[in-house]
Amino acid sequence: MENIDLKEYGPIISDKETGEVIYNLIIKEIKNSKKVSINLGGIKSMATFCAKQIFGKLYVELGSEVFFQNIQLENASDDLKTIIKIGIKSALDE
Repeated sequence: MENIDLKEYGPIISDKETGEVIYNLIIKEIKNSKKVSINLGGIKSMATFCAKQIFGKLYVELGSEVFFQNIQLENASDDLKTIIKIGIKSALDE
């Protein structure tokens, strides 16, 4: 399992460019090692459009089963988990 630490992009992830960098980093590792642990320690918040851009896009592209089997979120606050869920739902609603 590959570990990706997002603290260098925080404490707030709120712009499109950062979201794109994070998405590309995650998708590259999923294609290479299949399973990814994403450390969200140090991330206080994320714009919902960034959550959609990163996690919503991954969820739609990979499908729910592969997404949950291959992506593990570590050290995410309850608020951050909620934002990620909203981002995924928003991507599914499109």
